Amino acid sequence: MLTKFWLLERYLFGQMLTPVLAGVAGGTMLLLVGRLFTLAERLVEGSVPPLMVMRLLALDMPEMVVLGMPIAAFFATMLTLGKLSGNSEITALRAAGIPFTRIFMPLLLVGLTMSLSAFGISNVLLPASKQQIREIDQQALLTQATTPVQYDVFFKTEDNLWFFIRQVDPRLNTMQDVSVLQVNPLPGGKYQLVEVTLAAQAVWNGLEWSLIEGVHHIYGPAGTSIAEQPFDRKPLQVSEDLATLMQPPVPPSELRLPELAERISRLARSNLNTQALRTEFHLRFSLPLASFFAVLISLPLGSGTARRVGRYGGVVFGILLVFGYYVILSVSRSLGEAGALPPWAAAWSFNILFGGIGMVLLARFLR
Repeated sequence: MLTKFWLLERYLFGQMLTPVLAGVAGGTMLLLVGRLFTLAERLVEGSVPPLMVMRLLALDMPEMVVLGMPIAAFFATMLTLGKLSGNSEITALRAAGIPFTRIFMPLLLVGLTMSLSAFGISNVLLPASKQQIREIDQQALLTQATTPVQYDVFFKTEDNLWFFIRQVDPRLNTMQDVSVLQVNPLPGGKYQLVEVTLAAQAVWNGLEWSLIEGVHHIYGPAGTSIAEQPFDRKPLQVSEDLATLMQPPVPPSELRLPELAERISRLARSNLNTQALRTEFHLRFSLPLASFFAVLISLPLGSGTARRVGRYGGVVFGILLVFGYYVILSVSRSLGEAGALPPWAAAWSFNILFGGIGMVLLARFLR
């Protein structure tokens, strides 16, 4: 009896399976073509061996699968509903008293399964593949990883040290015009200045900092200077926050979620910009869920357009919606990384928009 009850669900799931697999494979191949174009010139010049190109394309597959899943989910749902409607199967099911909610539920379950799969790929396979791609690119001189020079850096460490740095150059492991203030917290949110160290330069040797050519000032309780100690070279013992400035430039896409969260926390303590990192953190959740929202919005569209314009009528709507989806995704992501939008808004705007439209259309359709 239970097997008979789930017969419809298994049938609808089977109807979705082939279009989903074909859509994921087709979307991945199309997106890989774009990557191939970026390697074509190097391949023709002979600077990149064909086997390395094939390896880079294989390592790019996890990212392309994640990006292609929403497209595959949308078109698979539209084509499945178009086929069911074209064969009058939906009409037969409705005549048998089966509500649309039961017809749609297996399709939504497929979308949720795709979202969970995309989440796993994004946070397990994708960071590792991105790291390997960067290593191969650097070895083949396809890209040169550079760390930008930072100017006017200010941050506070956990041991009540305040840093004012005119210029940080991670490529040379140096800092210019460094001011270090040691303060003691007082009641009422005030601070007492204890020591001030001014140095023309600071050098990082991979293990510790050394201040070069500076003066160390000691202040008394009244805030007046009571001693000055010039120095040519002086070690600077600080927490790991300062070492963050000299870390190799590992892109956020290569970090797993715990590593990404830890970097955000560390840079935030150092008063450094975390806008792009926080946008990437939210995208790790919002991008996988796009497959579910793609199915959600395609359910009313696929059922409605199939009635009016036939089996493949929803394809036109699909092309327009997919185009709009990627435009909004690209624009909102850029705005989030630039600080024009809050990270959560930049990462979730396309899901909120398409999910909201989908729920409104589905509610109207089911009335």
